Order: sequence, then structure tokens, then C-alpha cells
Amino acid sequence: MQKANYFTLTTGLAGGETVQFADGRWPGEIGAGIAIREEAFDLIEPHLRAVAPNWTNGHRYGVFELSVGARAGLAKSLRSELRDSSDATAKSALFRALAGWLEERPDEDAPVSVLGI
Repeated sequence: MQKANYFTLTTGLAGGETVQFADGRWPGEIGAGIAIREEAFDLIEPHLRAVAPNWTNGHRYGVFELSVGARAGLAKSLRSELRDSSDATAKSALFRALAGWLEERPDEDAPVSVLGI
């Protein structure tokens, strides 16, 4: 799978078999986001579980609001794994893109949702 196929930057609700990190709260307005292919989300989910203890298997198929602390923790966890590797794989491109996207959203008053498949 090529780098561009692991994730897509989005505006509004993304369709297909993706898990989307997006500005906004569901139901309601969904803004800018990053949609991650379902199989690539398997790489992200262990990091998400580590920083969001209330994440459950069911959220993969529903909606989860990501706190500011969890956003920062997830970005840090993804970047930490990147420091242990110098490869230029699709996985590292995904981790960099999601970490950067999350780091741009430090405001508690601006909700970020994880929208499941």
C-alpha cells in the first residue's frame, strides 16, 4: 500500500471503511479531519488505547470524543515510535500526519471526534 492510501485529509464526514479523526462533535458539524483506512487504524489503535483508557472496542464502530490530554498523549506516542525508526514507510507517514494534525488541536473548547467505521 502506498503512503497516500493509508490516510486522506478530509473536510466533512468521510465515507467508506475508514476511521476518521475530525474537528467537531457528532452529531453536528464535522470539519477538517484525517480519514484512516480501517486496516491502517490497527497501527494506531494500541497507541489510542494507551492514552484514552475509556476507548472500547465498540468505539471503533461508533463515535468517541478525544480529550485534549488524549490528543497530546497520542501525538507524543506516535512521535516516540517514529524516533525509534528512521524508515520512510507508509506507517511512518501516517504516524507523522496524524501526530501533526493532533498537535494543531490543543484547544479544550474545540472538540475532536473519532468517527468509526
